[in-house]
Amino acid sequence: MTVVQVFPFTYQSQDITFATWITLFTLCLAPLVAHIVAGVPQPSFLCSHSPKWHELICHYNPTSIIWRYAMITDRRIRAKSWDREDIAASNALFWTSRGWDGSEIMVTAGLPYCTRLPDHPRVTIFSQEMIKTIIVTLQGIQALIPLLSGLSTSRASDSFVQWMAVDTIFFPLSILGLFRLCCAAWLTEDFLYGTSQVVGLGPTPASSAVETRTSFENLLGEPLPPDAAPSRFRPTAFWASMVFRAVYLLPILAMSTTCILYLGPWTAKDITSPTSNGLTMTSFLLALSYLLFTSTTAIVCAYYFARGHTTTVIPCISSLWYKAYTVVVIGLGISLIVISCLETRKTPCGIYTSGSGEVADIDACLDENTTVVPVGPGKSHFGLVSTRRDHRDGNGTSLAPHQSWVLNFTGTCLGVVDDTPTQLVRCLHADKA
Repeated sequence: MTVVQVFPFTYQSQDITFATWITLFTLCLAPLVAHIVAGVPQPSFLCSHSPKWHELICHYNPTSIIWRYAMITDRRIRAKSWDREDIAASNALFWTSRGWDGSEIMVTAGLPYCTRLPDHPRVTIFSQEMIKTIIVTLQGIQALIPLLSGLSTSRASDSFVQWMAVDTIFFPLSILGLFRLCCAAWLTEDFLYGTSQVVGLGPTPASSAVETRTSFENLLGEPLPPDAAPSRFRPTAFWASMVFRAVYLLPILAMSTTCILYLGPWTAKDITSPTSNGLTMTSFLLALSYLLFTSTTAIVCAYYFARGHTTTVIPCISSLWYKAYTVVVIGLGISLIVISCLETRKTPCGIYTSGSGEVADIDACLDENTTVVPVGPGKSHFGLVSTRRDHRDGNGTSLAPHQSWVLNFTGTCLGVVDDTPTQLVRCLHADKA
């Protein structure tokens, strides 16, 4: 059985300057920073102790963000009436004495401790959240197009996966911005929850403040009754909710399938050389990392969708296995940055790649503007010079016998041996006179 080839690790970044590294890291981290800023709001602490680091990092897991987007949308679909307290509680990450809580009951249970509500039950057009949505959506489209086109072409100019460098390793993460579109109208951070009004900000006696705070923490420490707010939302058996959950799951499954296709033996087929079939260590680790994330996300979401969970905080966020999974995802991301930094090099046409050799240069630079110039014995071309008699110069005058002309060329030439006995030179971005 044929399997995809993974080329050995190659250190080739020694010639990259410090200024270039700054540019590459900026391009590398931009999708990651946008994912964190746009997808994870500040937690709302409703108890006296703060969460541990291993409780906080799980919110930065892409699986948690995809789940949060889905549940905000689902809650809006099932809402009988959608008010400012609904949008505030649906967007909040409540930390209580019993852990994270994103249940529907917190809409009413947390309202007495809300010090600021949004001005509207939906996001206004001119707002920070809408700007975030536009930015991450454009990034998502930018990543989606080459990812899909890469399944039908072998050129790295169309697919940044086969020979990708450090500047593009987090581009696929930008697709999270497309999931954000389904709930973009109800994403906001214009709210504030806290216990400041129950711990005593004025001349309230200390004993009274402690007693009130203790009473509040006891309330949030005990499981709230499931019928505390029975009339605000329709059940998950509501047909619109069921349709949404099924449709939402499809792109997650498609992402997982795409990762499998990139890791399959049918990928990385290049017409220029049979030795180019394969992935670099950078591209292999990237495809493996995203396969882990997308497949786990698909399984978790399908399981909790089927069980009818409605909390905006993923139900398994405090589970040991989910914390371990989050650490593994972060570890793979760090490893990917290190390996891609060591394998990244600059091609003759200025594009960065993790591949090595002439084949990687051809794949990274080849595009629709390529001109193939034949060279060799018995041919009228030799490099950029031609002796073709049927050629006319720029003024339309035919060339005399034994007269030669030079190709009007701006770009880069790379040599490669094709299936023909003649050596060819592939000239990139070339224009004939």
